[in-house]
Amino acid sequence: MAMLIMAGSLRLWPSGLVSNALFASGVAAVVLVLLGGATWLCGGFWAPDGAYSQFISPIIGLLWVVVVSRVLLTRSPAMRGGW
Repeated sequence: MAMLIMAGSLRLWPSGLVSNALFASGVAAVVLVLLGGATWLCGGFWAPDGAYSQFISPIIGLLWVVVVSRVLLTRSPAMRGGW
C-alpha cells in the first residue's frame, strides 16, 4: 500500500496534477502506513497482527486513493490541439 501511495505522489506532483499540499499529505500517508509494518510489540495494537495493521493502515490507503481519484476526476480534461 505504501508503494502505491508514494508512486502516485511522486509521479503526479512534478507533472502538476496534484498540489504541494496533496503531495505532502501523500508523504504523511506513506509514513503512517509504514508505521503499521513496524513490529512495535508482540501483542496488541502495534503488533504485526494488531488493529493498526489490520484496520488503520488500509483505511489510510483507501482514503488516499479516494481523495486522489476525486481530485483527478474533477479536473477539466486537457484539450488536445489539432494536428
